[in-house]
Amino acid sequence: MITPRFKLSQNESTVTINVRAPYSNLRDLEVTIDEDVFIFFSSPYYLRLHLPGRLAEDDFTESSFNSDSGEFTFSVKKVITGEHFPDLDLITKLLTPKIQVTDSEDPDRKIIIEIDSDNTQKPSEKLNEEFGFALAGKQHFHHIASEFKDVFEVDPREVKLSERHKMRLQYEQGKFNLDHYLSDYIENDEILELIALKSHWVDLEEDKIQFSDQELDFLKDLPNKHYNISETQINYCYCSLIDILFAYCYDRRTTQFEGSSESGWTIAKLAASFCWLDVFQTPKDALVSGFRRCVIYPLYRNFDLNQTIFTDLKQLLNLGEKHIIKCLIEMHNIFLKGDCCRYILNNLFIKDYIVYIMKWDGIKWKEVVSQVEQTTIHKADLGLNLQEMEDDVCQKLGNLANLTIKEDDSDDTDCDSSSDDSDETSSDSGDTTSD
Repeated sequence: MITPRFKLSQNESTVTINVRAPYSNLRDLEVTIDEDVFIFFSSPYYLRLHLPGRLAEDDFTESSFNSDSGEFTFSVKKVITGEHFPDLDLITKLLTPKIQVTDSEDPDRKIIIEIDSDNTQKPSEKLNEEFGFALAGKQHFHHIASEFKDVFEVDPREVKLSERHKMRLQYEQGKFNLDHYLSDYIENDEILELIALKSHWVDLEEDKIQFSDQELDFLKDLPNKHYNISETQINYCYCSLIDILFAYCYDRRTTQFEGSSESGWTIAKLAASFCWLDVFQTPKDALVSGFRRCVIYPLYRNFDLNQTIFTDLKQLLNLGEKHIIKCLIEMHNIFLKGDCCRYILNNLFIKDYIVYIMKWDGIKWKEVVSQVEQTTIHKADLGLNLQEMEDDVCQKLGNLANLTIKEDDSDDTDCDSSSDDSDETSSDSGDTTSD
């Protein structure tokens, strides 16, 4: 069966459910309401929603069908007038498991069976051997490591988590290019232009953010999973999301918020959660990693640029879960493009993050966002001696400038002396002639 596109809205007394089912068979149409459950069936479409509040059974204030758009509209009264139904736009969490239709002995009757796929995440007793979303994505990555060598810097089946972190830091240290960093530090006109750009989400308001029809189509097809993960895994999940979104913010700003053909490479490379399958203990650890990788790998390597990107990140986080989901959907589409198999990141991370965000503990997440707001990153945190090298090059440039001035003074003195000598010679010559 096909899950139709749908969206919900509400007012004080009713909930309105719009269902787009353009190829439906109206003779099969069945709509059922049972307290908090809404069921729509019209072959080949089936939709079953668990709402966060109760509806009055079969009490439709409005029911209509637009034959041009193929859209059904159902307005149903709430049992408790004035009750607010939260998160009606986070549609994946409202869905029940996929269904299949089987034939019965009665040829005019079909039996609908819900399929409860075993996709729940189990807490791992061996997190040191795990990887992916909340260290629970191992099932997506068995015998295909060689196909993704351009995506991952390490084979997680061979290198345990504790070793991945050490290897990453050592590898980054060797990849740091001092000349490139200092060049961007000195010749920074283009970087200053990027810093001056206005963020595309700085003027957004959280309560006015809406999903597009394409985003709704994507969300309705995601499995409505339940996650049974430990507190440790939840912490890893939060911190890795900070890492991933920082990489996303870097790509947005450095492409003038338009993206580019290199966006997939940039995001995957800058987020150690992706390319190293690493995890972080605190939000600051994740931010330090992002700052560090942003002065090692991409085209623009500048600490002040990173600070501006950090501001972008904080603005993004303050817009709430819906905006984060929109950013993750955009990343999903980016990773589907190109020829480097980055789509594996969607299976390992992105899809699970989108579903989990709809269900996570919002209070805990706000605590994480608060920690990010209070975090300050200094150059010394990166472990690359940036301040010392900047001071050294500034001193050398200052000495060079002073040296140039002295040489100019010397040249002027020589010229003056030569001129004086010439004048004296001419004068002597004139005196001799006169004699």
